[in-house]
Amino acid sequence: MTINILPLDELVQNYLEWLKNIKHAPYQTFRAYQVDLLQFLKYFLRIEKNDLPSKNEMDEYLYTMKEKYNYASYRRKITVLRNFTKYLIETGINVPDHFISISLPMPEVNFNLPIKYEEILSLIDSLPENNLQEIRDKLIFSLIAKSGLTIKQLLSLKIKDINLANRQIIVSRNQLTFIDDKTVMLMEIFFSKINEKSPIALEDYLISGMPRHATTLGKLPLSTRSINLIIDKTSSENGFKTRLSPTILRRLFAKSLTEKNINKSVKEMIFGKKCRLVG
Repeated sequence: MTINILPLDELVQNYLEWLKNIKHAPYQTFRAYQVDLLQFLKYFLRIEKNDLPSKNEMDEYLYTMKEKYNYASYRRKITVLRNFTKYLIETGINVPDHFISISLPMPEVNFNLPIKYEEILSLIDSLPENNLQEIRDKLIFSLIAKSGLTIKQLLSLKIKDINLANRQIIVSRNQLTFIDDKTVMLMEIFFSKINEKSPIALEDYLISGMPRHATTLGKLPLSTRSINLIIDKTSSENGFKTRLSPTILRRLFAKSLTEKNINKSVKEMIFGKKCRLVG
């Protein structure tokens, strides 16, 4: 049964009392919640509003807070409101949808990196291809920096996900990315080298370790730590002052797409609709 909504000031006060006396929140936590919720309350009492704000009123409040405070402070205020909303729901208050749907803000992506995308492309071109491991490591760079894959996506790829004819990689049911000509050629060499050791199976992982026995090649993906070490070591050996990482490579790739005026729908297909790199 839904309880009738109390005035906003009573709802805030009840929550703070619950937080202190029932939840036994640490003093610093309670104090932070108290400051943020009283600010929230005063904002609406100032405009003679003492019930749960409408969607437009809530949007105006959130916009004001976002403009006034830095990211960390703004995110904390949103967290407080989300927990306050959860309390209201649990106590039987009929909370409007726009209150329930308040989401945590994501930090803006910093695209002002001390390195140019062209430098990464030159680095990839310069990497050796003398053996299977070197080819694999070069492929790792290419697929992150030129196709935008995350480490998780890269390590999940299987041979069956690669379509060299269409120059595409199926990342998930709703997501695919593309392979440039140089990466296609590199993959063809990679597959040829693997076949010399052991026949490729569609269920084999694309990026795996280099086992002693060829029959286990492709059966287990490389580790996340190994990917990071390969990228870090390569950047160090090639004299990069900025330590490269998968995150930096993907940001540079995303920035290059924006500079080429690639439309949002294509970027969503590559990175996913919820990815911050879409912009």
